[in-house]
Parts: sequence; structure tokens; C-alpha cells
Amino acid sequence: MSNEITYQIGIKRTDATNTLNSHVFPLWSKTCDQTLKRHYDNIVSVGTTEESIPFADISTNGFVIMLNLSTTNYVEWGTSTGDYPGKILAGESAGPFRLNAGKTLYAKANTGACDVRFIHYGG
Repeated sequence: MSNEITYQIGIKRTDATNTLNSHVFPLWSKTCDQTLKRHYDNIVSVGTTEESIPFADISTNGFVIMLNLSTTNYVEWGTSTGDYPGKILAGESAGPFRLNAGKTLYAKANTGACDVRFIHYGG
């Protein structure tokens, strides 16, 4: 079977004081094949010490989505220990994006533990 994964993205920015200063990227949809028919969907309490996210039974990385369920704290994330190029503020998301083969996802909360929902569709 093909086209097992479908995702959609869209974003817009408005300016209340200047309506001409806005931007809209309309909803865009993409379908992809999935070789490994597995997924991981779990809420992890990410603490203030770096931790790796254990995507149980996913042997080949695929699409990742992260949702920060905290109402106050942010989470930094990356694929190298000690290097966090990504940040998810309280109530925000990151992804979907493809996680390269062999990479590990690391996360760290800033001032207090955050519940983060991690979704990973195997490649």
C-alpha cells in the first residue's frame, strides 16, 4: 500500500494596525509512503535535564510532531546532546518533520518539567 501518511500545514500572519501587512500560506497537503507500519504516540514529562526521547519499536526514523502541553514553560530540542536549535513555547508545536536515520531526539525544559506529546511515524 502507498500514501499511508498524510499531513497538512498552513500558516498566516495578520497586522491589526496595517491590514496590508499580512501573509497567508493556505492549507497545503502532502501524502507519503511508509515502509515501517508503526507509530509512537506518548506524553513524556520532559525535565530540566537533557533527556533522549525513546521511540519504542521504531527502528527507522520517520515523521515527528511535538506538542508542548505546558501552560507556562518552554522546551528546547535538538539531535545532538547539548545543542538545541529548536524551541517549543508553552502550548506550541513543532513539526511535522522527518528525523534523519540514526538520529536521536533530545529535549530539555527551561525552568520546570513540561508534558510534551511526541508522535513519531516510523519511516
